[in-house]
Amino acid sequence: MRPNPHHHRGVADADALHALTRRGFLKVGLGFSAALACAALVPSLAGCSSADPAPQAGMAFLRPDDVAMFRALLPAIVTELAEAPPTRRQTLEQDALRNIDATCAAMGAGAQAELRKLFGLLASMPLRWALTGIRQDWSAATPAQAQAFLARWRASRLATLNAGAVVLVKLVSVGYYALPAAWAGSGYPGPNAAVYQALHA
Repeated sequence: MRPNPHHHRGVADADALHALTRRGFLKVGLGFSAALACAALVPSLAGCSSADPAPQAGMAFLRPDDVAMFRALLPAIVTELAEAPPTRRQTLEQDALRNIDATCAAMGAGAQAELRKLFGLLASMPLRWALTGIRQDWSAATPAQAQAFLARWRASRLATLNAGAVVLVKLVSVGYYALPAAWAGSGYPGPNAAVYQALHA
């Protein structure tokens, strides 16, 4: 499932995902909203607090459950990352997570609300199990399980699942391949220096 890195080179902000929003990929729709509404009844009936958790320390948008999910998705989508030495992999993952968080934080309120629906669904164990087949915590999910879930959503007849898979893959791809440290591993020599400087001046 290696994405084409050349489409994402030199992207250090949220432009690519804003384009996706304009094309409608973030319209995950009423299906996710209804599922989350049902899931929210469980802690309420049990007398538990349903207050929204704060973002992960050092993050502006991603919550701890979101970070765990993207840690599981990164080596499933970026295949060379799964093969990297542990120290390098940890550094690249953390830098990619910061890019993903910055991309989400830079989006408009509407797009953020749709992302929150999607991430909330995947944070709920019953819903995650039913829709992805992954019952355990994200920290225990294997790249093969994550790849199978994404393939299942991409092949689904439900437009909401198709859209969810596209958004997750694009977020990971943009977040990772925007890193100059990731270019060499994918065989990309880097952007033309003059063009890169002109675009980022």
